[in-house]
Amino acid sequence: MLTQTLLQSLLRGAVNAHSARTAIRCGDRAITYADLDTLVGRAAAGFARLGVERGDRVAWFLPNNLEAVVTTLACYRIGAVSVPVNYRYVAPEVRYVIDSTAPRVLVFHEDRTEVVGSVGDAAERLSRVVVGSAEAGQVVRPWATLMADSALTRRAVLEDSAPALILFTSGSTGHPKGVTHSHRSAWYAIDNSRQALDIGADDVVLVGKPISHAGGLQTQLLPALAAGAQVILSMKPTPELASDLIRRHSVSQYGMLASDLLDFVEYLEESGVRLPTLRNSIGSGDSVPMELHRRFRDLFGWEVLEGCGMTEIGCYYAMNPRYGRRKWGSLGLPTPHTEVRLIGDDGRDVGMGAVGEILVRTPSATIGYWRDPVETENLFRDGWLQTGDLGRVDEEGYLWFVGRRKLMIVRRGSNIAPAEVENVLDEHPQVHASVVVGVPDPYDGSVPVAWIMPMHDADAPDEDALRAYVSARLAPYQSPVYYLFSHDLPRNSTGKLDRHRLQELAVEVLGGKANGETSCAAPPE
Repeated sequence: MLTQTLLQSLLRGAVNAHSARTAIRCGDRAITYADLDTLVGRAAAGFARLGVERGDRVAWFLPNNLEAVVTTLACYRIGAVSVPVNYRYVAPEVRYVIDSTAPRVLVFHEDRTEVVGSVGDAAERLSRVVVGSAEAGQVVRPWATLMADSALTRRAVLEDSAPALILFTSGSTGHPKGVTHSHRSAWYAIDNSRQALDIGADDVVLVGKPISHAGGLQTQLLPALAAGAQVILSMKPTPELASDLIRRHSVSQYGMLASDLLDFVEYLEESGVRLPTLRNSIGSGDSVPMELHRRFRDLFGWEVLEGCGMTEIGCYYAMNPRYGRRKWGSLGLPTPHTEVRLIGDDGRDVGMGAVGEILVRTPSATIGYWRDPVETENLFRDGWLQTGDLGRVDEEGYLWFVGRRKLMIVRRGSNIAPAEVENVLDEHPQVHASVVVGVPDPYDGSVPVAWIMPMHDADAPDEDALRAYVSARLAPYQSPVYYLFSHDLPRNSTGKLDRHRLQELAVEVLGGKANGETSCAAPPE
């Protein structure tokens, strides 16, 4: 029987319970839950007037703003498919998304007018709506025109399995994949995050991750709205701005990438700013070094959470418990609705403490890659999603991240997990951040190379001392052969340190150097 989905009804509980409560603050703008519901209805009516029907795609090329929130919720209401476009994309990447998904409408910010204009025929074939004061006309409509109709109160009637959201991966190698989530999987990702982070109506949640990605949209923004919490919407705030927003609005929850968490902690240590209302935070994207855990606890008196997720799951598949025992350095326990197993190269389950690939079974899993049946089939194994992450489980069921299968360095037959080497390097007092990559070697097959970002305003650490530090803590085969230093390591489109680009740069910088020669220092482009 067809009915309205839970995703379509995401705002209903908050609107019924406290319609006058502030739902979102973004800059100088603030709207209540009742206002948000009305805006979503008006956008839904506007999209319907532009010919958007059930199953049609609506792409939006927007920063973290109210229009982005309204657009995606309006898509769910009328049964359209929301297609967030990474705000850092340039014209070829935008063109690829448009060509791949063939949206009926593109909503974009005035700051991206030039990029959209450079896309060419792909953008000219669809209806375009601009947010901001950029010049509009018959071809490009202003946002106000889209919102001119009365709110559409009815919701499309459709199956839970109907596509709702296409999230594009970072595309660090080749073209990005369109990870497709159904109404059912998107809802479970939202509910998973709400439960795991224990987000309630009394929370104030600072959303600083881009909501064009699962981390911002599915684990922060929408869980907060589903819970009736207040959202403070920003776009990758600096530590200073984030601290100011937390103080001014009594923020209780704030999630960051692990690399941003380091900058946040260092700012608080140097500035002496205190944030007494903040009572929960998570560092994700990369492992949180033990020393950073200690520094965070010294500041707040409680531990930062650590977990692991992926776009194909739409949320975290493992996380340290919000209440209860947290094991520093671990990924924690499987999140709600989630089953985890580890398998070896032979496809069999591995025992406790043994390393294996992490497989996940959860209702929040993607229904596949958009119009890519081959890659979709390769993603799953007997109904389990293959994460590509390597880990182990301890005697208490906690999951420990070892590395990523595709990033593993195989040196003379021995596997080296970059994360293990990075954990040691990141403990060094003169190292701000590190990334370990493998480069081809004629004798060893592949050797580890360490990119080092020194502490702010400090010189690179002495290489001989760094080598001695690592050698005292790791086996010889794990120790980096070369060290490269830079104060500005590149990041990918999701804001994480770009491992694949750093691997390419390492090969370029080292050139034909023989195994064992001295390393050099060179900043990446």
